[in-house]
Amino acid sequence: MKNQFLILISTLLLLSCGGQEKKKATVDNDTEIVENAKEQIDSLTTYENHNSVGNNIIERYFPEEKEIAEFDTIISESNLKISIQSKYLDSYVTNEFEIEGFKHIDKYRDSEKHLLIKKTNEILIDTVFKKRDFIELTGPEFLKIADFHGYWFNKIKNDTIELFGVISKPETDWSVAFYHYLDLRTKTFETKEDINEEI
Repeated sequence: MKNQFLILISTLLLLSCGGQEKKKATVDNDTEIVENAKEQIDSLTTYENHNSVGNNIIERYFPEEKEIAEFDTIISESNLKISIQSKYLDSYVTNEFEIEGFKHIDKYRDSEKHLLIKKTNEILIDTVFKKRDFIELTGPEFLKIADFHGYWFNKIKNDTIELFGVISKPETDWSVAFYHYLDLRTKTFETKEDINEEI
């Protein structure tokens, strides 16, 4: 009798604990869904937080605000400092698509790249590049649908700095990658398309 009583009490405790855990798990799960909806899914918050042109049209900008990002490289053996500042502009390329009756208009801001190279305290190069500066690589039609995605320092050899750039159509693999060589002696640039690089 004593064993049956212990089994009954153990069973009741397990069932009551199991019921509480299930209830608690449900509450936590609901809370988690609400938090994740705001944090992870841009398309849901887009309807409320981004420009809604009409009832079925959603307009977004990438990035949302005009930003400036700067990347510096110091080459101590040559006493060089290479700064590349990426500044987003008011111009953009548009990607339009429709999902579940909503037309999405995504506007990808174009950018310009400010290249500043100093040797000790002397400015060697101070120039700005936009995507139109590379029209000989891309052609005018591609520039209409592409943005200046990136521009980076790659390496230096002797008196030549090798930079690497990408102009691409947003949300696709369609891009033009190129090497941009700067001869520090003559302060002239040479551009060469990189047809083998995977981006």
